[in-house]
Amino acid sequence: MRHPTRRRLTSALTAAIVWTATGLFSAGAQAQPYPNKPIRLIVPWPAGGSTDVLGRALGVELGKQLGQPVIVDNRAGAAGKIGTAVAAKSPADGYTIYLGTIANFSVAAAWEPSLQYDPIKDFAPVAYVADSPAMLAVSSSLPIHDIKELREYARTAGRQLSYASAGEGSGYHLMAELFKLQTRLDLLHVPFQGTPPAATAVAAGQVDMTFDAAGLKPFVESGKLRPIAVTGNERWTFVPEAATFVSQGVENLEGNSWFAIFAPSGTPPEAIAKLNGAINKSLSSPELLAVLKANGYIPVGGTPAALGSMVAKDMAKWKDVVQKGNLRAAAR
Repeated sequence: MRHPTRRRLTSALTAAIVWTATGLFSAGAQAQPYPNKPIRLIVPWPAGGSTDVLGRALGVELGKQLGQPVIVDNRAGAAGKIGTAVAAKSPADGYTIYLGTIANFSVAAAWEPSLQYDPIKDFAPVAYVADSPAMLAVSSSLPIHDIKELREYARTAGRQLSYASAGEGSGYHLMAELFKLQTRLDLLHVPFQGTPPAATAVAAGQVDMTFDAAGLKPFVESGKLRPIAVTGNERWTFVPEAATFVSQGVENLEGNSWFAIFAPSGTPPEAIAKLNGAINKSLSSPELLAVLKANGYIPVGGTPAALGSMVAKDMAKWKDVVQKGNLRAAAR
């Protein structure tokens, strides 16, 4: 005699065991600590550049802290905006992070209202990595060694002085415009396609001065450019001969280039906290600190909230400069 009830009971028990085992497997998979696979670090600039050098050095140390490799993904183009847009649209799962800069956040938002990304809404702040002070350098052929002598030369030269930048809407273009507002000097903007041609023009005496950062160091070392002022509250060890703007009477010229890690908006808070802790620990690594020093960077660190506050204030500042300077983007 057959027993259908017993057969159904056996099938039900078998199914229950399968489902229980599956559930336990899934729970075990979900319980794996973050991170459990490699992390992608989007750097929106070409390989070999100063930002890429920073990203790769940070990635190595971050990988040691997290126990997973951090793979740099260079997404260059449109002055960093292509890679930034890619990062903004990436999955918010903690496995894509992004090395943001003042150029792609504060300056881009001030200069180009029609960006394909929103620096505030599309990104979650993770950690402030480093600062790079800026310098004002003049052609060494000019009799200018500080801001006082620049003012005097501008008054007596009998011509309009000029400054070179890495391009319209670049960070140092806006910094020069802020300098003009603070000092009331009448300076003509001469834009170039990048720092090297801008610095070369100043070194050749074709343009009087330029604002930039560590990219000017080779021209300073060769004696073709003379740094006369730096941003920040203390002298920059990269060019110790130049006094700060504030010590020379130019107030509120805060133009440091900042570099920070962000994640796509919606990334789990636990992942952001883990990344923040790992980045702060990485910034005490002798190997990373050596790379930062060699490239003119100053380590910062801090909380996600502090980074978010800094970015918001920075964006407001550069928007104000564009508007007060009546620059081209303000009329868009």
